[in-house]
Amino acid sequence: MAEKAKIIPLDLEGAQEISVMFNPNEYTVSFEAKYTGENDKKQFRVTETPEFKVSLFYDTYEKRSDVRNETKKITSLLDPKVSGKSTKKPPVCLFVWGGFTYRGVLAKIEQKFTMFMESGTPVRSLLDVTFIEEKLFKQEDKDKGLEACRKLWVVKSGDRLDLIANKALKDPLKWRSIADANQIVNPLGFPRKNDVGRILVIPD
Repeated sequence: MAEKAKIIPLDLEGAQEISVMFNPNEYTVSFEAKYTGENDKKQFRVTETPEFKVSLFYDTYEKRSDVRNETKKITSLLDPKVSGKSTKKPPVCLFVWGGFTYRGVLAKIEQKFTMFMESGTPVRSLLDVTFIEEKLFKQEDKDKGLEACRKLWVVKSGDRLDLIANKALKDPLKWRSIADANQIVNPLGFPRKNDVGRILVIPD
């Protein structure tokens, strides 16, 4: 069975990962380079991935059920959630599929209904979903300067530091240098749920 794409809310208490009904046929990731200076004095500063767009198809015709019951698992992530006493923080989500991960918050969903039952109940829908990047604490600083030119590693579930060191540096004993470079205070507990999708700087 083909691996299903998933949207994983990272900071909503009690939230479960959302598997899409059908895997997307395409998605779009934008990359944007930032520079300082002008003309021949330009210096590389940081590379960002400000947007991620994906189209998701839903069809409940065979079940004769309202397709909105399925799509609301995603659209409800745009509903305000109270965080703390006075703020409404959008949930940070992780889109995961086929080795690709994108960490961000939902910015926009366009939902088109294309098939209906005799009662008018929609049974087929296309969701155009847009995420905007959400960096981890101090991640922006880690992406700047020389560190932006170093090797990077996107953390996946089960990525222990010694395994990362072995794959990235050909030496599992260099896990401590990776932990120090990324300010990982509890290497033995790595990765936690919120670490999945994190971008690590692999030191030279």
